[in-house]
Amino acid sequence: MSISTEIIDNYFSIKSTNLDEATINASKNLVIDCIGNICASLRVNPNIELNKDFENSIETLDLLPFYLGMLIHRLDFDDTHYGALIHTGCITVPSAIYASMKKKIDGSEFLTSIALGVDFAVKLGSVEKHLFHRRGFHATSLIGTYSSAFIYSYLTKMSNIDSKNSLGIAGSFSSGNLSFLSTGDNTKIIHPGWASYAGCKAGEIIKYSISGSEKIFEDKNGFFNLYAGIENIENKIDTKFTKSEILNVNFKPFPVCQLNIATLRLVKTLSEKIDKSKIKEVIVYLPEDSYDIVAKDKNIKAKPRTDYEAKFSIYWTLACLILEEKLTVDSFATSQLQKKNILDLAQKIEIIKISTKSEAAKVKGKIEVVFLDGKKIEFEETVANDSISNNSRILDKFYENTQLSPKSKIVSNLLDIEDSKDVGKMIKEIFYEFIKKY
Repeated sequence: MSISTEIIDNYFSIKSTNLDEATINASKNLVIDCIGNICASLRVNPNIELNKDFENSIETLDLLPFYLGMLIHRLDFDDTHYGALIHTGCITVPSAIYASMKKKIDGSEFLTSIALGVDFAVKLGSVEKHLFHRRGFHATSLIGTYSSAFIYSYLTKMSNIDSKNSLGIAGSFSSGNLSFLSTGDNTKIIHPGWASYAGCKAGEIIKYSISGSEKIFEDKNGFFNLYAGIENIENKIDTKFTKSEILNVNFKPFPVCQLNIATLRLVKTLSEKIDKSKIKEVIVYLPEDSYDIVAKDKNIKAKPRTDYEAKFSIYWTLACLILEEKLTVDSFATSQLQKKNILDLAQKIEIIKISTKSEAAKVKGKIEVVFLDGKKIEFEETVANDSISNNSRILDKFYENTQLSPKSKIVSNLLDIEDSKDVGKMIKEIFYEFIKKY
């Protein structure tokens, strides 16, 4: 039996009653975080054409998964699963919303699909450490095509055979590279949008009598062998659903690359304890796996050319947070990138690479601040709680991103999404309320 067949058979037998309260709550928080990120994307540095086309897509549904995935990811403020090193919301929530706007779906089924889709995506990304990134591919984008096809199939109640075919078709659409890391472009923004759209389309074109490879994952010309150089994948991947990996998803407290966040979390606690004017040097202990993505080529990274490039610079984001004592979606304006004091401090930041067996994003932050008088202070992170299960912090971020009132009826409906009889209608109301302003 193929991997696709086993996954579809095992996962599609799971219903909302099979999931515990913690898993459903995590699914709800992920949806809330994604909707907040969509609203922030429409509000911050708004692109008139994008906002208008998104509004039109809500009615026509044309390209809707593309816009949703792109908007969730546009500010790089969306969640991460550390083990798989993927963003999960932007490759699950868009297809679920799209399906719910095409067909009446209740809240419990909607949230169940998110939990299952995240778990499936994480399994694909966790076979080996950084298996796609090390070959220059963006894991979120590659895997997102499959998770989107999976969720669309689940929610539209496609047969197991058609669902398996949709995964096989999705394998012909899977794409996305990391070239942006060296060129400064923002191609990465569209990766989860394309993955979400392509995954949904993989499910829809089944009606044209198109079939997909049953062995898309294990074939010699299949996904894992071509994109990661991994053979015999059938012996390395678990096709059963046990405890959902959505419980291991972390939301972002800063709108930057996840590999910067442990260091930045630490800085939030130390900025009051140091005299910034007397800093001679800041030494950051950074996992080797993070270095190429956020620290390599300091001459470029310390002087970011674009807001997106700044988000992938440990030098600029750290300097900005130390000096400004905040790092929000509004911190990446062009005028900010050109601030001399931030650029000067960025040049004083040095990196020491450390080896670790743990996933890079899990490693706790550690820095040393050296002052002009030779004094040195070391700061090391102890505990962090960016879990998607952290209800209060998810809501604080949502209200900051949307600037909606907690007393709003549409917000109340979202917070009770598990009780909704028509999720698509409810989410439309949120989008329309926000679009009025922008």
